[in-house]
Amino acid sequence: MSGVWETGFAGREEELETVARCRGEAVAGRPWLVVVEGASGIGKSALVRRALAPGKDGMRACWAGCDRSEQDLPYGVVDRLLRRLPAGTSGVQELAGSLAPAASPLAVGADLLAVVAAVSDGGPLAVVVDDVPWADEQSVKALGFMVRRLFTESVLVVLIARTGEAGSGGTPAGGGSGWQGLARGAAPVLPLRLKGLGRGETARIVAGAGFGGLGRAAVDRLHEWTAGHPLYLLSLLAEVTPEALADRSRPLPVPSSLEAVIRKSLGRLPQESRRLVEALAVLDTTVPLGIAAQLADLTDASGALGPALALGLLRWQPDNPTTPLRIHHPLQRNAVYQALSPTRRRALHAVAATLVGADQAWAHKVAAASGAAAQSLVEELAAEADRLADHGYLDRAATLELWAADLSPTRDGHEHHLLTAATHLLVGELPARALTLRDAVEHCVPTARCDAILGRLASVRGDFDSAEQLLTHAVATASDAQTHLLASTWLGSSCILQIDGAGAAAALRPVVDAVPAGPAACRARGSLATAVGFADGPRAGLEVIAEAGLPEHADSVPKPESKLLYFRGLLRMLAGQLSAGAEDLTTLIARQHADANIPVWPSDHYALALARYLTGHPQDAAISAEQSLLVADTAAQPWGLPLGHAVAVLVHALQGRWEPALEHLGACRRTARTFPAFSSFFLMLAEATLAQARADHRAMLQALRPLDDPTTVPPGMRTSFLVLWAPLLIEAVTADQQPLPEDLHRAEDALHASAGLARNTPALTATSHWLHARLAAAHGDTTTALTHYQAGINAPTRAGDDIPLHRAFLHHDLARHLLATDGDRTQATNHLRLAHKIYTTLGATPYTQRAADDLTRLHPHTHPTATPTHLPANALTEREHHVAHLAAQGMTNQEIAKELFLSPKTIEYHLSHVYTKLDLTSRRQLRALQFTAA
Repeated sequence: MSGVWETGFAGREEELETVARCRGEAVAGRPWLVVVEGASGIGKSALVRRALAPGKDGMRACWAGCDRSEQDLPYGVVDRLLRRLPAGTSGVQELAGSLAPAASPLAVGADLLAVVAAVSDGGPLAVVVDDVPWADEQSVKALGFMVRRLFTESVLVVLIARTGEAGSGGTPAGGGSGWQGLARGAAPVLPLRLKGLGRGETARIVAGAGFGGLGRAAVDRLHEWTAGHPLYLLSLLAEVTPEALADRSRPLPVPSSLEAVIRKSLGRLPQESRRLVEALAVLDTTVPLGIAAQLADLTDASGALGPALALGLLRWQPDNPTTPLRIHHPLQRNAVYQALSPTRRRALHAVAATLVGADQAWAHKVAAASGAAAQSLVEELAAEADRLADHGYLDRAATLELWAADLSPTRDGHEHHLLTAATHLLVGELPARALTLRDAVEHCVPTARCDAILGRLASVRGDFDSAEQLLTHAVATASDAQTHLLASTWLGSSCILQIDGAGAAAALRPVVDAVPAGPAACRARGSLATAVGFADGPRAGLEVIAEAGLPEHADSVPKPESKLLYFRGLLRMLAGQLSAGAEDLTTLIARQHADANIPVWPSDHYALALARYLTGHPQDAAISAEQSLLVADTAAQPWGLPLGHAVAVLVHALQGRWEPALEHLGACRRTARTFPAFSSFFLMLAEATLAQARADHRAMLQALRPLDDPTTVPPGMRTSFLVLWAPLLIEAVTADQQPLPEDLHRAEDALHASAGLARNTPALTATSHWLHARLAAAHGDTTTALTHYQAGINAPTRAGDDIPLHRAFLHHDLARHLLATDGDRTQATNHLRLAHKIYTTLGATPYTQRAADDLTRLHPHTHPTATPTHLPANALTEREHHVAHLAAQGMTNQEIAKELFLSPKTIEYHLSHVYTKLDLTSRRQLRALQFTAA
């Protein structure tokens, strides 16, 4: 029944119609993500091919299949996608050349977005990733970034994934590697879960295969037997005659499983055809006919091909000169492969290793190995793994070490290679795969290396007590330098996540002294500086950074030491050196934009967001906060999410955008459950700042209560982030007319610590005097309060280093103090106007309104005015605000796109909406801002 496999597609009308709607919207510039899941052989790929068939809309399809044998090769799927994009596409060669193992998924994803958007400018595009659970982790992250940044492009993304349903042949190892996260943050998403065909669809396939004479009862019986599984159904129809199926007087003469059908088909093939199919089962990839023929030892490859095609066992590309082919479906391949005898299988693998590329050959060598040859291969695998690890291919190196472990004839050898593989994965920051080895490592003979690995895995799981115990023991018992350094580094990292500054510093100091110069040394020193900052404050942390001898100016810092700019920038900002900290962080992020090999962390952007917020650039802070969330989501670093959400709350609260502020606060609460020791402080900060913006000082004080509970907010966070929480606490306490003695004591302690930080830090002078004045006033010492208010007012304003919001508070509070103590009303008016002006410049809507209300009460017939330098807070969406803000700074669409990780088309779309949504006054305001920037 050779015509069975030429049967046209049947059924799935509802699914096709649904995908067609998504396709239509994508063509119109509303991207969609379609996720097609189902058991192996259920017709997922066939459905997608039919849904994406060429049509009048001009949509082109770019397919990339994922291969389990290449799951450990970084950016393999991205590379395949690039090779299938239209020839001459701008940026493809540059991106393909940058796909090194150390390349940041964020940078690769941004470049991939630019490439795909450029292709879609020439007509709608479908990007299809088949067998996505087999995709390598780096490609998944890069694709996830691209999907999250598609907004107006004519792009349809389709993911195809087999599930672990019966008959699927199992799910991929590491199938939980995170591909499902591709749909997180992408909107909109269409999930399609395919099941077996219905009876009517089965009947149409049966008829199309030449079995039109079968009665309804026979078709129903066939449907029940196959459960509507398309591959099983077509395989049966290729094996059984219509007469046999129609004879209801006899049991259904068909094999009881798909595997049995495939083996029966294999047995019907001529000998040479069978050898060809077996060779392809061993090769397990698409290869030229000539390669398959060599492995099968055929003289007439074309003659052997025909019968196998007729039975639907092979898929080929006859239009290609090399006639590439492979087995039609993985279920068929598995059945054929399992039917081979062990001796035949090893013999074919041995020859296959000589016919394929060097990297593919290793799997064939392993499958062919036996006896004495296996021991020799163990040594070869280990040597190649070392070479790959030296070049950064740690995931692939781990695979080779695991093969070496499986082939090792002794327990010592097996465990050595197993632990080496686990080490590669943990050093390469691939914890998901490393966790799959946990049970095997636990069954190894106890050693310091075992303890170190299990301790690191415990830390990854959030079991910090076990992590500390295991890693401490590993540090104490390690007999080799590498294990000692690894255990010390991992112990320090675990302590930092617990905000145990002293413990982290003790563990990391030997690492800094021992690690040679390079990225690892930079990270170790930066982590040590962070730990010392937790223990002794940000200035002490900066002294650790200073030991590295970095140039003062960020631009002069050598490129290999770029990551130290994050640690120095954060500590400078927390020490009150705001402009220098912002310069470090801005330079680092600019370098990350230009070089994909500089690692990107969510903390890079959240730290810059805080610096921008403090220095009076709230809209820039909002952009950095969004980028922090994007990085955390893309890089699967959930600890970064509460940080980004918290800073977003600060900005929206300042601007009086209550709805998005509450949305981000809710998200901060949800995500703070991950690593609560680190996240609880930022949740507290967000809640207190929102209450501050609403002038609800009781709620503000209540939000800050966790500061007194070291089990909720670790002391290290109090020590290092003093510049953020101390002003909030002192303001909240002194706002009460009769503060509780214990609260006043808390405020006095905070003021003492804050004064120590402000000493010799000019940027904090005005802030320090403002806080001293409030506390003096709370004690009833109006003279001292006035002295501090005046000293704060007279403190020179340092461009880029001042905290404008605090200076506005200083003017506002001084005006109220003058009015409350029968002071000079003219001076009070002037200070209110200055506060109102600063608030207006910041876009601090709630505070602006309060200053305006105070002025109106003081001068009922006067309405304060100020020239706004920002857009109306509630007129635009968050993204429209970001786009309009950068446009008002004079940036081009291309520059805005690069800054916001969007396509130029999306920027054009948002700018057009900005003008249509604003009223006439706001449009004029935006034009004025653009003119001023220009």
